[in-house]
Amino acid sequence: MKTKLSLLSLVALLFIASSCGNADMEKRLATLERRVNQLENGGVVRNNGTLPAQTVVNNPEQNLSANAAFKWDQTLYNFGTIQQGEVVNHTFKFTNSGTEPLSIQSASASCGCTVPSYSREPIAPGGTGEIVVRFDSKGKTGQQSPVITIVANTNPKQTRLSLRGFVQTSTAP
Repeated sequence: MKTKLSLLSLVALLFIASSCGNADMEKRLATLERRVNQLENGGVVRNNGTLPAQTVVNNPEQNLSANAAFKWDQTLYNFGTIQQGEVVNHTFKFTNSGTEPLSIQSASASCGCTVPSYSREPIAPGGTGEIVVRFDSKGKTGQQSPVITIVANTNPKQTRLSLRGFVQTSTAP
């Protein structure tokens, strides 16, 4: 199972890295992310705001209550239309709605054009934190939709944040 999961994750990563832009690819990416998420979380399909609300539980013994939990102000940021070469910075804010300190193990992006940063300090229950994301549109054109994957001591272990927007090339006067 772990080999299948690792192989699927590698395929998803390669797919994501090569598709920072196509709308059809974005739909295929969302489907692939949902399938990977389902495999990684023991059959639980997590609603990230882009899918219809649904929960499928294959393991009734699985403890779905998390001792640390994200409560995001938003998980999708639409930066609109920007000129090629512009840099977009956005801060995703969250509250630890759980009963134990929340620790983020990692934050990674689907393409090198996007860099997330976060505090390594645990967030106390009721405390707030943030993930700062920097998107550099240099060399990008068209619709962009980078995904940031957060791994933490929550259930599910992974949370996905998204940026959306359009990069247009500048026209010479």
